[in-house]
Amino acid sequence: MRLIINEETITSPFAARPDASIDFETLKTHYQKHPERWETAFKFLSEIGSLELEQGRMDLSEDVFYTYSEYVTKNEEDAYYESHEQYIDIQYLIEGEEYIQLTRDTSIPIKTSYDKSKDIVFYESEMGQLLLATPEQYFIFFPQDIHKPCIKKNERGLVKKIVVKVKYI
Repeated sequence: MRLIINEETITSPFAARPDASIDFETLKTHYQKHPERWETAFKFLSEIGSLELEQGRMDLSEDVFYTYSEYVTKNEEDAYYESHEQYIDIQYLIEGEEYIQLTRDTSIPIKTSYDKSKDIVFYESEMGQLLLATPEQYFIFFPQDIHKPCIKKNERGLVKKIVVKVKYI
């Protein structure tokens, strides 16, 4: 299976569409270096409907794993911006909807310093681009994509989410 990536879209067997917020230039560059990682990730995503998923982490290869979680969305003030250095996030909602805020402004003050074991740093809240996540699309967040997931749309509600982690380095 080969992915086809251009400036505005990704062609793959996965039925959901890529969100317009994705940095396609960075994606193309990373895919050219590590096509096997992306093909593993998208093969898994294309098979989600036929899989029994348990909450937690599951390795797909040495450089790709996923986490499946079910949670109730948060009030905006209870969610935090985050970013990752070692892994790229592919975030996909199987069920439910939430807002994700996105900024590429790296001058945001750090709330909690980088935790290498969890590959995460948290930032102080600041308004970014508000993106609606539903089962119709997915998001890809690179290390420069500071994102705040899990925000309620109108009312707090249940979300079932897959986050595929693709090794960046």
